[in-house]
Amino acid sequence: MNIWEDIKWQYTYGSNLIRLILINIGVFIIVNLISLPFVLFSKTAPFDLVGIFSLYASPHNFMYHPWGIFTYMFLHEGFWHILWNMLGLYWFGQIVLDMIGKPKIVPIYLYGGMFGGLVYMLAYNLFPAFSNAVYTSSCIGASASVMAIAFAAATIAPEYELRLLFFGNVKIKWIAFAYLILDFINIQHGNAGGHIAHIGGAFFGFMYIRLLQNGTDLARPFYVVADYFSTFSAKKSKLKVTYKKQEYAYSSAQTKQQTNTQAPPNKELVNKQEKLDAILDKINRSSYDSLTKEEKEFLFKISQED
Repeated sequence: MNIWEDIKWQYTYGSNLIRLILINIGVFIIVNLISLPFVLFSKTAPFDLVGIFSLYASPHNFMYHPWGIFTYMFLHEGFWHILWNMLGLYWFGQIVLDMIGKPKIVPIYLYGGMFGGLVYMLAYNLFPAFSNAVYTSSCIGASASVMAIAFAAATIAPEYELRLLFFGNVKIKWIAFAYLILDFINIQHGNAGGHIAHIGGAFFGFMYIRLLQNGTDLARPFYVVADYFSTFSAKKSKLKVTYKKQEYAYSSAQTKQQTNTQAPPNKELVNKQEKLDAILDKINRSSYDSLTKEEKEFLFKISQED
């Protein structure tokens, strides 16, 4: 299996955490490959690709780049920037996956990044210290999203330990707390916008888990959208498979004969299994209470079958 096939396999069958990491790395590579020819030939690029997808503190600039509240969290300035973010995302993300399940990692990442971005914008427009910088300030990076996931992990499993070089085993609640204190201290020492966004992401991660423990899942709107697209994708995939089977069945006389001798699958059983899988996925993402009356009745009938 070559590298490209391995990446496709990881993206298709890996966890949502692996997909997030691959998307970040992919965006980083694409952005740098696009800018490379202009650097080599000492030319000025006709567009600022990073600038187009950055998050701007100024409401005026944001109005022309509203997508930046989403896209900025997938952009990185350099190798070390993306390396440390992806390592943190993987370490803390694995804990979140183990504790509350894979469906929640993506909404925590996205909502945490957006909340951190909003806190950054609010701070730059509220505090006088940033009045001269608000019109030129922009923000990129997954740090706010990573902080959201780190504090989600520290809130749901504070006693969990990570082995750190030179420090040995350290509880993640102390690691998260140290990150937060450093962000507060470093606001006055450069990259204030980034540190403020980190604090916003950390607050969201903490509040998300606290509300989830009390029965409120802030990510429910995300699940609704995800359910819609997964259903649409499943229908589209089903049509493709049917077409390929027909096309392949007549590719040769020998294949046609083999196909005719095989027992056709029970369509009713296949449809029933697909519906059951979809319902179980929905329960895993949300809860049993999120099921419709029809889905609950279907699940009850299945449980009564021998």
